[in-house]
Amino acid sequence: MTKTRHTYNRLSDRKYHIVFYIAFNLTLVLLLQGSLKAQNIGNWTFNNTLTGTPGSFNTISTADFSAGVPTHSYNGGTEYFGENGWPSGALNTAMYMQFSLTPSAGYQLDISSLVLTIRRSNTGSPAGAGPNSWALRSSLDGFTTTIASGSMTYNYANYTVTPGSSFLNLYGTVTFRLYGYNTTVNPGGNNRLVIDNITVKGLGYLLPVKLGAFTAAITDSRVNISYTVYNTEKNSLYLIERSPDGINFSTVHTTEETDNTAEKKYACTDDLPLLNSVSQLFYRVRLISQSAAPAYSASIVVKRNISALPVKTFIRNNQLYISGTLPNDGVYQADVYTTAGQALRHIVFTATAGYNTCTLPLNMPAPASYIIHLSGNKGYSSAVLSVNQ
Repeated sequence: MTKTRHTYNRLSDRKYHIVFYIAFNLTLVLLLQGSLKAQNIGNWTFNNTLTGTPGSFNTISTADFSAGVPTHSYNGGTEYFGENGWPSGALNTAMYMQFSLTPSAGYQLDISSLVLTIRRSNTGSPAGAGPNSWALRSSLDGFTTTIASGSMTYNYANYTVTPGSSFLNLYGTVTFRLYGYNTTVNPGGNNRLVIDNITVKGLGYLLPVKLGAFTAAITDSRVNISYTVYNTEKNSLYLIERSPDGINFSTVHTTEETDNTAEKKYACTDDLPLLNSVSQLFYRVRLISQSAAPAYSASIVVKRNISALPVKTFIRNNQLYISGTLPNDGVYQADVYTTAGQALRHIVFTATAGYNTCTLPLNMPAPASYIIHLSGNKGYSSAVLSVNQ
């Protein structure tokens, strides 16, 4: 049970007006990486073009040498080289071959391997000129850490790089840079790094569907409901379900998803002329997907004919719960502190004057005891000492 050192301020009454704000995730596992074989998600052949072939769920950039490499050219239309300037010692961060991959909207990428088909020049006497060593870095850490490195000769070889767990669950662009260094040039040779092919293997996933803000505002005979869905999946169904007891639910509104998109907002109403005798109602969202089992949100409670009630806060199952009457419309903030005063979490949410119920993700382990400070516009402020439930 929550232990309170002092009570909240008494708040003004706003009859029949209620807003709920709830943040939660409905996660659909649409693909299991362990059961699928990695596919080509980027391939550059350099056959008279710097444009490559992407995967089904991502785009890729052209691949080219940096401006620090003086000469870029094709050899016979089937391979591509950067000539001159490659350092004789350690790698020069201004001299590289660069290429990028970007997941499509609503998707993520898992990169499992990269295969680099490269060599140094076969010119000179004896044959062999250009970089003896190569290294691969990425934009994930600002090109500071070498993912993999190796030596190369004037004969082509396939160098396979397994980049590791940092290259799973990519939601934005990742750029790779291939550096050549430790150069030697024999008489008559050309200082070249030559590339025949670059292949990136991995998987593209439809991002898990997430429900964001879920709000309900009640009047005399109607509940106005709105919710946000992230990473939508076409042909999914969103069902608003209502219950008088929190156990037996019935569907009051159904929406069919028409797009695969990053974010969409929905709104509907639930008319209550036959339920005037019911003092409270429970609502939840049920998600029916084409590719996963049905998923449910947490239930929230709509209370009717409520006078001003003190606000209560507590943490349970890594969620921050707030319920009670707030004095004004506007933006509020909840701050979680240790009993020693160390700030742990800052959460901003929207409420309307009247009774509110909010469930907010904490995204952090809560200590055994903590202080929750709630504040808002027009000077509202309150704090409570609690123990983890």
